Amino acid sequence: MFAVAVRRLVGVLLSTAILIGSGIPATALNVQPVIIDLLSSGRRTSTVLTLQNTFSTTVPVELVARELTIVNGELTETDVEAEDLLIFPAQVTVQPGQSQAFRIQWVGDPEIAGSKHYFVTVAQLPVVLPENQNAIQVLYNFKVLVSVGSPGTRPDLSVRSATIEAREDGSGYPVLTVANTGTTYGYLGKSRLTLIQRAPNGDEIFRETWEPEQLQQVMGLGIVPVGAERRLPLNIRLAQPNGTVSVEFTPVEDR
Repeated sequence: MFAVAVRRLVGVLLSTAILIGSGIPATALNVQPVIIDLLSSGRRTSTVLTLQNTFSTTVPVELVARELTIVNGELTETDVEAEDLLIFPAQVTVQPGQSQAFRIQWVGDPEIAGSKHYFVTVAQLPVVLPENQNAIQVLYNFKVLVSVGSPGTRPDLSVRSATIEAREDGSGYPVLTVANTGTTYGYLGKSRLTLIQRAPNGDEIFRETWEPEQLQQVMGLGIVPVGAERRLPLNIRLAQPNGTVSVEFTPVEDR
């Protein structure tokens, strides 16, 4: 039984690129983009996802879209395949050194309330090996976040709280709780944000401002669905692990 299993394949999940707000590392398969924003009507109901195969062999891949639900303010993947998000082609073999374009299109209600969110999984499929060949197949698996909102709607983000998380090494890092009371999803990472820390005696001991591109390096895009709150840690070591922090932010970029 073991010899047969090895002969056929041993599947290893090497990388899953969920990355809401950061780039994909260089690999033998490259998928771009990893964040997709669509509208439920008009010109932006569809876009193109590109996969590049830098392997020296052909690669079969399959794309599947599954709905996301909001659990405690977080986007959580369900087992429900999307019926209102069309992917074409859904399955294809990509030749070595070639790229393949996939069309992602919204085919659901043109006047949706709030927003919809999906993970599109780009999965490399195993191939059938010759009967007497022993090999380990390394399978790549990427996840692309697709969000859909209605035209003319806007997010309304606010910071409900800003706290300091003390680490075991004695350092402190800021954690924001961000709410969205708007009519569609939004990204905190597309804002200009200033963080201020004050010591227990009230003295200002830290102040720094980040533009959107810089902010995304320390927290990702920070997507916040409609009617949700999200806890968003910032990878910023503070001057000391106590005192208080506050933030000021101004949206800079649209979806």
